[in-house]
Amino acid sequence: MRDMKGERIEPRIGNEKADPADAKSGRRNRAAETARDSRRESAATSRVVRDVLLDSPSSRYVPPDLPVAPQDGKVKRERGYTKASPQGRRERDTGQKTGRTGKKFWRSRNSSWINRKLGAVVFLVGLCLGIYWVSGPVAKVFERPIKSVVVEGDFNFITKQRATELIGNEIDGDFLQLDLMRLKNALLGDPWVEKVTLNRRWPDTLVVKIAEQKPIARWGDGFLNQRGEIVLVDEASKLSGLPWLQGNEADAPEILQQYQDLSQLLRSRGLEVIALKCDNKKSWRLTIKNHVEIALGRDQVMEKMRRFVTVYDTQLSNIWLDVKAIDLRYTNGVAVRWVADSAMARKYIKSQAQVKLPTPAASVTPQIN
Repeated sequence: MRDMKGERIEPRIGNEKADPADAKSGRRNRAAETARDSRRESAATSRVVRDVLLDSPSSRYVPPDLPVAPQDGKVKRERGYTKASPQGRRERDTGQKTGRTGKKFWRSRNSSWINRKLGAVVFLVGLCLGIYWVSGPVAKVFERPIKSVVVEGDFNFITKQRATELIGNEIDGDFLQLDLMRLKNALLGDPWVEKVTLNRRWPDTLVVKIAEQKPIARWGDGFLNQRGEIVLVDEASKLSGLPWLQGNEADAPEILQQYQDLSQLLRSRGLEVIALKCDNKKSWRLTIKNHVEIALGRDQVMEKMRRFVTVYDTQLSNIWLDVKAIDLRYTNGVAVRWVADSAMARKYIKSQAQVKLPTPAASVTPQIN
């Protein structure tokens, strides 16, 4: 229990009188307690002042509402705080420490980069040495001669013996050292060869597949393939059964296309085109089997051929053997020349004699409308 001034009051029970010794002891206790309270308040005030000093830019700044700690003695700082001074010593120390830390960081980074580079160089050197050491035995395994050559394909114009001879001239290496591109070019150098496929079959076999050209028609000293390309050959006797196309080399694809269109139209009537010519004036003339020549002119070629087919179906199919030539260069009809001394030729000559017309030459060209 304390009085109004904060001093401790000992309780009394009954009417007992206070002992002078006890009263003196109580005063000493109260004085000790007061001193302890004063020290606690002084310590709290000092702690507040220290916190303010650390947060403020100047140690001379003191908030007006806080009590000022006594400056007569050094105050012990709590753990975790560093010494602060108005000259900025702390900042200098921090910069020095940061510089030392940065140097250590770059030094460690440079050393790690050098270590990685050295490790990579050592790895590459070891890898190269390993490959060099292993390549010898591996090369001996794969260095083996070619023991057999398999030639596949349809041989209609080039003989299999000729193909084998071309292949044998180019095989001069081992199984893996053979130059396949050179061998392929050698085979493609033959005009009858269109495509070549080469394959290695383990352990010592070479497979050669040859695709021949497909001649569609004769052209000069060679032939036209399916793309309208002119292929020259040394011996054209094998092409004697093909139709013969003539014209400018620049017009070869167009002439081939015209031949195919005309052949498709006439094939249904049993008529076969054996020759087709296009001169410098773009005038077309074709020859049908049994050597019947048909003049088509320069324009409306397919329309004129349809007109001929109509006349053939109605007038000429039964007497086709007597026909020598046909001219389709008219706008609304066709002219027919008969074979000399044929039945149709004698018939027309006799009919002209009955009407007292001048006797024509052996070959006449009446017009059929």
